[in-house]
Amino acid sequence: MDTQPFHVAAYPQRKLIVLTFVQAFWDEQVADSFRQQCLAAVASLGCPPGEHLILADLHNAVLQSQATYEKMQDLIGTATAARIAMVAATPLARMQTKRLQIRDTIVMFADRDEAEAWLFADGQQAAA
Repeated sequence: MDTQPFHVAAYPQRKLIVLTFVQAFWDEQVADSFRQQCLAAVASLGCPPGEHLILADLHNAVLQSQATYEKMQDLIGTATAARIAMVAATPLARMQTKRLQIRDTIVMFADRDEAEAWLFADGQQAAA
């Protein structure tokens, strides 16, 4: 059984990274592991910087400490993704995650289908 508080999946044929969060509070070690796995996933895509997409499914995410959100802001702030779509269902999750929307290529959605439509609006293959 996977007890990791997140899952990072790379889909090279779609130039897509899918981040899935589970209900767990992160400590600094988990946040650092997340960063390392994200960077490894991006490198595994084999595309130039700025050409990949990120879909972050936050449906099962829990509120995190300020320190954890600062680490996430740093990771997102330095991300070279063309677009980042975040999906969060609850108003509280959307409110906390809104702080991660630090540029216009990072957009929050209430539903995954809408997020995928925005990510792939330029004609790339749809997500799995």
